[in-house]
Amino acid sequence: MGQRKEKRGGMGTVGWVLLGLLVVGVGTAVFLGNRWVGQSVDALLYPRRTQPSQAPADFSLTAEDVRIPVDEIELTAWFIPPTDAVNGATLIYVHGFGGNRAALLEQVAAMHEVGYGALVLDLRNHGESGDAVSTWGPAEARDVIAAYNYLLTRSEVDSDRIGLVGKSMGGAAAALAAAQLPDLAVLVLESTYSSFEENMPNILPSIARAPGFLAPYVFNRMNSVTVEPLDETLVADTVAGLNVPLLLIHGEQDRLVPTEQGRAIFAAANEPKQLYTVPGAGHLNIFTADPDTFTERMRTFLAEHLP
Repeated sequence: MGQRKEKRGGMGTVGWVLLGLLVVGVGTAVFLGNRWVGQSVDALLYPRRTQPSQAPADFSLTAEDVRIPVDEIELTAWFIPPTDAVNGATLIYVHGFGGNRAALLEQVAAMHEVGYGALVLDLRNHGESGDAVSTWGPAEARDVIAAYNYLLTRSEVDSDRIGLVGKSMGGAAAALAAAQLPDLAVLVLESTYSSFEENMPNILPSIARAPGFLAPYVFNRMNSVTVEPLDETLVADTVAGLNVPLLLIHGEQDRLVPTEQGRAIFAAANEPKQLYTVPGAGHLNIFTADPDTFTERMRTFLAEHLP
């Protein structure tokens, strides 16, 4: 009779090799994922600074350099007085993430042609303003409020005729600030997200070079290291509680903040409100895509609500 071979329990050599490879693969994925999340958090909290490449003089504007204190830092800004044509009406311009006060100078010049004054702001951690963590809205709202309070000290400005113009993150900051400014005259939001958390999958690939599926992990990590509760950056919900004339402008080809985000804000807003979607425009070029129509729409809105 032949001898019966006994079966050995457990895995053979190939099984152990495969298990080892699986463990190494999972460990590597976790390591790289954590590293990716950490790098994304840094990119979103600490933007690479850019300095203004243009000045008001390039647009034949006479401006005063001003410093505005807030939260133990100073903000830099240009103050451009209104002309007699608009009886002291002045707009605060707020740029987006990674930008600076020069970003909206073309709009400033277009509105100043018909008289509107301007306070053109470098947000915290941007341009030439002081160092601080960027929070995509909550802390920056305090910058906007500080700018508003500064204008109240200027004799050239009518305190009942101050408006806010905010782009992208600057729009979120402007909307959150508007909730604390009951005498605000008008609010203009450009390319603004309805919710920072909901829009994070869209911005991660562009700003942090990370895939959108990491958004929940990045958001939670950001929330754990900032003093500001980022989940309060709910622009649509905030706008729903405002009673200020609103002009909402959005590029129809915006991939960083899709048009649906702007429409959500508009749907939540109270009357009076206007929506202007710019055909062919993305996130950064809503003015240059069609400057004549943009200027006409904005001037018409201001003439009606900030006469």
